[in-house]
Amino acid sequence: MIVFYGQGGLGNQLFQYAAARRLALRHSCPLVLDPHWFDHPRPGETPRPLELTRFPLAMRLASEAEQQHWTLMRGRLARYAKPFLPLRLVREQGLGVNQKALAARPGSYLFGFWQSEAYFADIRDYLLKELVPMESPATADLEVMAQMATCSSVSLHVRRGDYVTLQSAASYHGLCSLDYYRAALQHIAERVHNPTLFVFSDDPQWARTHLSFPFPTHHVDHNRPEDAFQDLRLMSHCKHHIIANSSFSWWGAWLSTTPNSTVVAPARWYAAERPTPDLIPTRWARINT
Repeated sequence: MIVFYGQGGLGNQLFQYAAARRLALRHSCPLVLDPHWFDHPRPGETPRPLELTRFPLAMRLASEAEQQHWTLMRGRLARYAKPFLPLRLVREQGLGVNQKALAARPGSYLFGFWQSEAYFADIRDYLLKELVPMESPATADLEVMAQMATCSSVSLHVRRGDYVTLQSAASYHGLCSLDYYRAALQHIAERVHNPTLFVFSDDPQWARTHLSFPFPTHHVDHNRPEDAFQDLRLMSHCKHHIIANSSFSWWGAWLSTTPNSTVVAPARWYAAERPTPDLIPTRWARINT
């Protein structure tokens, strides 16, 4: 089996799942999620619910006994205790693609975020079929999707939330500036005829107050925070994308099936200088924040 450690919000969970799913398919072995983090987030981290269960995924959750058995796998000293670990620990090193993770064998335990399509690009068709929520779109979602289908729809994501309210997240991640969104929209407008914006944000009032563009704009804010998977589906129905420094809107763009889609991403993903050479697909444009 392949085991992966789940952590973070829905976007991060999708990265972790997709990297592990590729390995499980490659080796024709079961896939198991260790959900320990969702009940025990580390100090300074924003608690998040397990949201992968919103999708019809071919995996199972680790039992309480397994989670207890794997305690050492999750600890900071695990790398020094490898001969005594119950599984082969594959821990993420740095922000670039880890070759050891790409070649991990059955009996491996993946611990990391794995934020690059290099870990799963070769199973894209599989993921596009699988990453469809089990719950049908609500009436309001269907109405928005109908609008998106009839125009040059552009999803625009503003990520604030704990990037503002939690000091550790604010200093680590930072925010995309208004100048970034203006430059990103200019890039879109030069390539897309008559764009229509669909704005998604975890701080919709801020977005309504501070964002003003010379194009038709719809603020999509009818879904509850616990229904983030519905917003992700809506994002993926847009034809073009302006993403934030957020794994959530990264997936909203990646799951889109529009041919020749224009996607704009921030050149700097983190507040500090942390190179992310493999995070943004080369076909996407990168603009300074």
